[in-house]
Amino acid sequence: MLRGKELDEAIENELRLMVAEGIEQSPISNTALHKRLFAKGFVKGGLSTFSTQERKALIQKYTTEQLLPLNLKEKEQQLYVNKKTREALLQTNQALKNKVNKLESELNQNTATLLEIANQVKLRTDIELDDLLAPYLIPELKAKTNLKMLDNR
Repeated sequence: MLRGKELDEAIENELRLMVAEGIEQSPISNTALHKRLFAKGFVKGGLSTFSTQERKALIQKYTTEQLLPLNLKEKEQQLYVNKKTREALLQTNQALKNKVNKLESELNQNTATLLEIANQVKLRTDIELDDLLAPYLIPELKAKTNLKMLDNR
């Protein structure tokens, strides 16, 4: 892990590489830069590594340099950078929503399985499961038991 001047030099070298690779292959952003430096073992921490004024200015300098061939006006450059940031946030948000949906589905499946196991234990043994189960499962267990009782009538 690098610090101080050595880290500043590594950041600048990586930014030069990103400019050389071009905006299509390696668009400069704090996140992209951090991932590259982290992969090379130069940083361990988070994005706050780039929070100093000098490092912010350095990243901005190379971002502007990378955008020069596009012949954008200053306002267009800022919109371009903001759009990339917004797209990244939207992609992250969508990925998190997908993960939440998957985990909720798994939770529902696991809860149903656990309730089925509990019902089978109740039917085949004299164990009082209501006393053993976590309090948040008891309402679901009773509701499902009540449904089974209604089905049996």
